[in-house]
Amino acid sequence: MLENLEIKNGEMTPRFDPYNNIYSVKIADDTTKLEIEYLKKDNVEVNIIGNDLLNEEDSEVLIEVKNEDEVTTYTLYVSKEKSATSSFSLTDSFTPIEVKKELPGYVAPLISIICFLIILSTFVLLFSKKKKSK
Repeated sequence: MLENLEIKNGEMTPRFDPYNNIYSVKIADDTTKLEIEYLKKDNVEVNIIGNDLLNEEDSEVLIEVKNEDEVTTYTLYVSKEKSATSSFSLTDSFTPIEVKKELPGYVAPLISIICFLIILSTFVLLFSKKKKSK
């Protein structure tokens, strides 16, 4: 196990606990590699996997700690925070459209008439008697 773990160019949550193996790390959008500082015991070997692959928005960095008897893996779920200059806003690329708030006076009666005709035709089809052919 590690005795301490710190990310210099990001924010790791929760604080390091040697018995907790899963952490979240937030980094800036332009960061491509974590600056990891750790404190280990003399008889362990530390291997960091995936730290060079932080080009995606969400990445995973594994820290394997090996001693004679066991292997402990700490998982860092890395997410990039969008900077203000790289964010995309719909208001930047579209011009607003003016929409009339009121409908013309004939729309409500027209919709009522159409609905009435649909209901009437449904009842006629459902309840009309079929003529028997001889």
